Amino acid sequence: MKRTFALLFVFLLFGKYNVLAQDTIFKSDPRATITIQKNKINAEDTLTTAKTLCFPLKKYGICIGNSREFNGIRINLADKNVKRINGLNVTFWLKPLANQNAIVNGISVGVFPTAGSMQLINIGLLAIGASHNLNGLTAGGFIIGSGGNISGLSISGLVTMADGANSAVSGIAVSGIGIGARKAINGIAIAGFAIGTDGEINGVASSLTYIKCENTFKGVASTFGYFETNTMLGVAIAGFTDTKKTKGVSFALYNRTLELHGFQFGLLNYAGNNPKFFRLLPFVNFNLSKDKNENSSQ
Repeated sequence: MKRTFALLFVFLLFGKYNVLAQDTIFKSDPRATITIQKNKINAEDTLTTAKTLCFPLKKYGICIGNSREFNGIRINLADKNVKRINGLNVTFWLKPLANQNAIVNGISVGVFPTAGSMQLINIGLLAIGASHNLNGLTAGGFIIGSGGNISGLSISGLVTMADGANSAVSGIAVSGIGIGARKAINGIAIAGFAIGTDGEINGVASSLTYIKCENTFKGVASTFGYFETNTMLGVAIAGFTDTKKTKGVSFALYNRTLELHGFQFGLLNYAGNNPKFFRLLPFVNFNLSKDKNENSSQ
């Protein structure tokens, strides 16, 4: 499910616009040629890199256009090959794959702003994306996506996804449909439909239908639907809990774990490490034995 979120983001960010261009016109030279390669745009397109109006200085003050380095207030139609912006950056649209190394410190505002990393306040009317990291307050009308970490307060209408190999969502994340990360989700995560990670969840996770943590869940999980993890350390409240190991307390219509060190409360409760006739019990099940693996590791 989390890969679905990633694919959705990648499609919206890069799917329809993967083009390169080359357009050379020499009007003053009689030997001039016009070279046009359809559906291609050169990375050094002068229409977006040379035309700027900056004052009082080239790199300081107020600038209109695609300045690559600027400090102050900068307004541009679509950012391309930007290096570093410090201050307020306003951009109205995106050039996919053309701004992956940009660093924006301050306030980023636009319809679909993208960069390598953005920090402090990042707002996208439709979506917002970073190839590396998003830090601070990040808000996307539909999607927030990062190839690195998402840290701070993030709010999205549909999906928040940190899809890098070692990426994490940390802080407070709120999303209308789903929240996902490859490495970890840390802090408070609240989603309308699902929360998932290939790694760990540390903190509070709440969704209406689904929470999945491939490795270890530490904290409090809450869902009306299905909660699944390898090891649960803490409290789980769900319609159905499914773990390999539970150390703590779980409340559900049906609780199932292969190894219980704590309590289960529900209509049916299964603990695989209990004696044969006490593995499946109604209402309450428990096992107060110590975790042997924990003792051996110490």
